[in-house]
Amino acid sequence: MKLKTKDKLLSTATILFSKNGFYGTSINDVAAEVSVSKQGLLHHFPSKEKLYAAVIAQAAHHLVDLVEEIKTESDNAQNQLFALFKRMVCADEERLRVIILLMRELLDNRERAEQAHKWFLRPFLDDVVAIVTSGERQGYFIGKSPLAFVYHLLGATQYYVISRPTLDKLYTREERKLHEQQHMEMLKGIIFGA
Repeated sequence: MKLKTKDKLLSTATILFSKNGFYGTSINDVAAEVSVSKQGLLHHFPSKEKLYAAVIAQAAHHLVDLVEEIKTESDNAQNQLFALFKRMVCADEERLRVIILLMRELLDNRERAEQAHKWFLRPFLDDVVAIVTSGERQGYFIGKSPLAFVYHLLGATQYYVISRPTLDKLYTREERKLHEQQHMEMLKGIIFGA
């Protein structure tokens, strides 16, 4: 199936924004990758901010869908939370880009934060916090501030996932496999209170 120009622009922008960030990606970069003019891009997305907003909205939608999928697999909040972070650690290329965009959006946007009118990632964060809150009612995560706990897990997972290319160069495949198992065991210990 052939992608429409708007979809190609969005897909390409997702790759470039996740790779280079908002400030490291220009409208011209995206247009050139898709072989359209700057005006052609601006026809679909009137500004860089609108293009970035569309990318973040799509990434946020992907993450919300992931949480919903996980919630259908188990009623246990600990299992849900672990499944979410396991899928983030074992991310394919598309999900990896979403995770990087999430990290960039949370850390990389001081100037834009003051002018933002809509926070596309809020529903995802709210959904994950709701899992923790539900877990408290189930007798788990007692004494943990839900948002702080979620941020702790997100930070550890995102840092691990985005540093994977560097770790791949520093360690053998066998060592990396062991590291990933150890990371998952640490997450399991945090989530299940071991």
